[in-house]
Amino acid sequence: MESDCCKYVKKCHKCQIYADKIHVPLTLLNVISSPWPFSMWGIDMIGMIEPKASNGHRFILVAIYYFTKWVEAASYAYVIKQNLNNKMMKDLFDDFKIEHNNSSPYRPKKNWVVEAANKNIKKIIQKMVVSYKYWHEMLPFSLHVYRTFVFTSTGTTSFSLVYGMESVLPVELYQKRMKKAFDKKVGTRVFREGDLVLKKILSFNTDSRGKWTPNCEGACVVKRDFSSGSLILITMDGKELPRPLNDDIIRKYFT
Repeated sequence: MESDCCKYVKKCHKCQIYADKIHVPLTLLNVISSPWPFSMWGIDMIGMIEPKASNGHRFILVAIYYFTKWVEAASYAYVIKQNLNNKMMKDLFDDFKIEHNNSSPYRPKKNWVVEAANKNIKKIIQKMVVSYKYWHEMLPFSLHVYRTFVFTSTGTTSFSLVYGMESVLPVELYQKRMKKAFDKKVGTRVFREGDLVLKKILSFNTDSRGKWTPNCEGACVVKRDFSSGSLILITMDGKELPRPLNDDIIRKYFT
């Protein structure tokens, strides 16, 4: 009786037309290896984009190299079938240094890598633009963000897979040069317990001596030197100062 009920339910018309979609793959996964670098690209289009950019562009053509996830993109005002088959694609291949041998028909299920790239690029641009009429100016910056993003599938950035190293921003180069120049001026100061020192006058109150106010006062004696660069001082009368002082405002006193 149970089997009869199952057979009857299987034949129900509405149960069949409103049943869940089947997502089980029909064939085994065939892994395609790349015979040479940048040999397999996926290409897709973002658009039509409203509002259009100030230069009249409404579309973004995205190309992604499947293995390293390296992305290239360019914006266009119009995209029609003739453009995609002829001049536009030729110009795209020339700009991105892609050698076109053959292509396969578009199918979203097999092109999920570039679909994911499209979604991420749109999210990046959305977070960067101030005026949406100038989104085309943010496209090169969004590509750099995408190329320096660590992918969970590869465990590294596409920039690192292509160039063998991580990207270095101009500000990082400037910081290194600035650090190198600053470090040349560094002079170490070593203080020991019992040393006589002077401390810099940090008071912002007006001094009666005016222009003739000295820069330091003291002398004091180092009671304790901490490894963090702070000191506890005592006056010549033996009174301990209320708080530790950093060694950058302390200088040795010679007698």
